[in-house]
Amino acid sequence: MSKKKLREELEEELVEEGEPLQTDAAQEQEPQTINNKALEEEKAKSKNYLEQLVRLQADFENYRKRMEKEKPLLISFGKAEVLKALLPMYDNLLKAKGEFSKESIDLKHLKHGLTMIMEEVEKSFKAQGLKVLDGLGKPYNPMTQEVITTVPCPAKDDGKVLQELVKAVELDGKIIRPAQVVVCKTAESKEGKAQNDETNKDKE
Repeated sequence: MSKKKLREELEEELVEEGEPLQTDAAQEQEPQTINNKALEEEKAKSKNYLEQLVRLQADFENYRKRMEKEKPLLISFGKAEVLKALLPMYDNLLKAKGEFSKESIDLKHLKHGLTMIMEEVEKSFKAQGLKVLDGLGKPYNPMTQEVITTVPCPAKDDGKVLQELVKAVELDGKIIRPAQVVVCKTAESKEGKAQNDETNKDKE
C-alpha cells in the first residue's frame, strides 16, 4: 500500500471518530504564530529598554545642570570655611602687632601670642587633614624632601637632615609640598658621588 493511500485511510478514520484533522497548512502556521508572538515580545522589551535609556539620559542631564549651578556655591562655601579658620590667627597677629607698637615690648606676652597663633594654625591644619612633617635630625628622605645644599659633617651624621628651610606638607596622605633641607655629607660621600658622576660621563 502506498503512503498516500495509507494517509487517506487514516484521515477518513479520524473524521469518522469526530476528531479534528490538522492539515499540513495548519501545521505550518503553528511555528509561524509562535515566531510572531516571540517577535512581538522582543519588540516590547526593546521599547521598554529604550524608554528606560531615555529617562536615564534625561536624569543625567538634569544632574549635570544642577551640578553646574551648585559648583560656584560649593567653591564659595569652601573658601568661606577656610577663611573662617584663619580669622583666629588674624586676631592673634593683630594682638602681636599691638605689642610691637608699644614703647617697651613685653617679650613674655609676645611669645604667648605667637604660641597661640601656632596652636590655631596647627588646629586648622588638622581639621582639614593637613599634616606638617618633621624631618629634622632624621635621615634624608627623597620622597618628602628636596636637598638645597649639603654641609660637611662627621661620618656618624652622614645623610641626616641638619636644617629644614621649608617643612614638608602632607594632605590626606599625599605630599603636596616637599621639604627644602640642608643635608649632612661626609667627604667620602662627596668623593664617591663625584666618582659616580665621572663614570656616568665616561659612559655617555
